[in-house]
Amino acid sequence: MVTIGATFFLATSLLAQSGATAVDKAKANVLRAPLKSGISTAKIQRLAVDRAALTVALKSGTAENVTLLDAQGKAVPVKRTVAGELSADVDPRRSYILTRPNPERLPLAKGGIEFPARYLTFGPTGATNLGGLFLRPAVVPLTWNEAARAYATELLVGYEFEDGAEKALAAPKTVTFFAEGSHARIQADTVQIERSGGSGYKRVVLSTGKLEGETYFTARVGPGDELRSSVTVARETGILSLSLPSTELAGYGVGASTLTVAVLGRDGLPLKVTSPLNVQLTGRRLRPDASVVIPAGASEATATVRSLGLGMAEILARTGPVTATLPVQLFFPWAALVAVVIGGAVGGSARYLRNRGKRNALLLRRVIEGVLVAVILVAAVWGGFVMIDVGAGVSGTPFGAFVVAALSGYVGCVLLDRLAKKTFAGV
Repeated sequence: MVTIGATFFLATSLLAQSGATAVDKAKANVLRAPLKSGISTAKIQRLAVDRAALTVALKSGTAENVTLLDAQGKAVPVKRTVAGELSADVDPRRSYILTRPNPERLPLAKGGIEFPARYLTFGPTGATNLGGLFLRPAVVPLTWNEAARAYATELLVGYEFEDGAEKALAAPKTVTFFAEGSHARIQADTVQIERSGGSGYKRVVLSTGKLEGETYFTARVGPGDELRSSVTVARETGILSLSLPSTELAGYGVGASTLTVAVLGRDGLPLKVTSPLNVQLTGRRLRPDASVVIPAGASEATATVRSLGLGMAEILARTGPVTATLPVQLFFPWAALVAVVIGGAVGGSARYLRNRGKRNALLLRRVIEGVLVAVILVAAVWGGFVMIDVGAGVSGTPFGAFVVAALSGYVGCVLLDRLAKKTFAGV
């Protein structure tokens, strides 16, 4: 949390006319307002106990937009000059508000934002006190708050006089916050500012569950002092997520599966990367692809992983300082092995039925030959030594292993017959 130990506005000094007397200084006390407010100077000259002439010098082009209101929000008649000044008769015992039409919605900046109104009060000797409210965030854009389970920031609300004075306000200012939309919320949505300076600052918490676009809110003191603003969120990379259709695979190279590598934000939701992200993959008793690249604009990519042994295995993914692991249980492929034996026997039997009219076409011999050839070929496929069009994920299933074994058992018998004829043709 950011600790704010300085006032939000720059303190200003009193201006005096050259050669003026102390009485003149008391009657014409000039203060400089912040440049954003559009007010250059404000001064008062007492005419009676209950009457004074107020002159406000405004920046070029702003005179027609500024309105003078009394404490009840009623417009006070003013005169506007070509020089860009505003003059009015006021009661120095009362307070007034210089305000402009509500500006368009402004983004909440890191350095803070002013409310549109400037408040005027007058001292017993004619001093002009000019000040206003401000809003300053602890952090923008909003970051993830784990305790609140939302994107949040603390908003500091305070009042500052132009001269930096810290004192009680003549009239406390009640600020009410309104969050727009079902995703946003403001905790302690009403605060009362009773003093200027650091001792009078109040805090509220703005949170949102909206991940994209702007979250809108309004801070309102009255009809003449309403601030409309907006904030965005900054999603940060939290963790890598690894997932398989099943965390149990057949061991010894039989099992193969598709690994999904995803990037999650600190909020636990998928996070689209702004540039291609390379993720390195390693495994214990597993053989994954060496790496996978998550393309820009995507949040995940896939890789192939295959078993190497038996027992408890693990996949490790790493990109920069972020790592993730996924445990995988490898079990003995009994079902696939039985399917290979049966498939090889069926393939050999099919060869026997084709050549049963010949004397050497013995059923037992063909069955044994089919089983042996099927076991050798399927084991080579599982181990990655032989590449066939059937994927490892299919050949590792009992049905896939049965089909491959049956075909290899049948073809293997043919190859053995041809090899025997060439080798023992003269015997």
